[in-house]
Amino acid sequence: MKTSLFILLFIFSFWTTRAQKSIEKGNLNITYISNAGFLVSSTNHRILFDALFSYGSKYIGMMTPLIIDGRSPFNNIDLLLLSHYHSDHCDPGLINKYLAAHRHVKFVASKPAISFINGVCYDFILRKKQFVVMTPEMDKSQSAISNGIEIKAFGLKHNSYIREGIDMNESMLNVSYLVNLDGIKVFHSGDIRTSSLKSYLEANGKWTEKVDVAILCYSLFEDGQDDLQLILNTLKPEYIVIMHVPDELTSECRKMISDFKPSFSNIMFLQNPMDSVMLEFKHN
Repeated sequence: MKTSLFILLFIFSFWTTRAQKSIEKGNLNITYISNAGFLVSSTNHRILFDALFSYGSKYIGMMTPLIIDGRSPFNNIDLLLLSHYHSDHCDPGLINKYLAAHRHVKFVASKPAISFINGVCYDFILRKKQFVVMTPEMDKSQSAISNGIEIKAFGLKHNSYIREGIDMNESMLNVSYLVNLDGIKVFHSGDIRTSSLKSYLEANGKWTEKVDVAILCYSLFEDGQDDLQLILNTLKPEYIVIMHVPDELTSECRKMISDFKPSFSNIMFLQNPMDSVMLEFKHN
């Protein structure tokens, strides 16, 4: 316990120093929290994806006190976005506590996710003024603007998990988000496979949205190079960040990225909490 606390304090001290530096126009900083959780910072905005959860990683809870207290670099957050309400993405009590403490932060989530959280936390509805409800139908999208940030939400099928012939995730709505941060567009997939992307393309034709950074679930790369090419041909990202890698598959993920580099050099995997990368965009 003392060792973990020391590591946390060291990381916090290191990152606080780094966070003092402003982000230049045309740059984007991405900081890994754990699971599918990220802090994404541009010149004028900071957002959190799937940042408050209670299951799924050996790093659970390490960053939570910093986020809840709004300590640097988790200060001045504009949006908290939630892809879906599985416990490795969503802890109702933590989300409720966070929104109660940070009344300026808008919470972007689907109606089923908000209903689920409210069922666990009876007073969650008191945060209603902070809600940005986005519930796109399957293979459809919808748009909104909140705290000066353009958001597009996509209803993409959650990973299937078959048990006794039944898809255990059949009714779980996964929302993938595309957000515009000072002209840099960031896509966060949530939990999907390439079959979800193919289904959306079949329903809508070719992908038309610009994507600068694609933060993508590890399950999107099950078929290796074939899946990589589908993603490159569809989303056409400048950078790819692979996320939600099970602890036991980290070595396999690093090898996969090494194999991908000749085809696409701007692909990366942030493995440890507070690992971060500064991305540059000459066209912004």
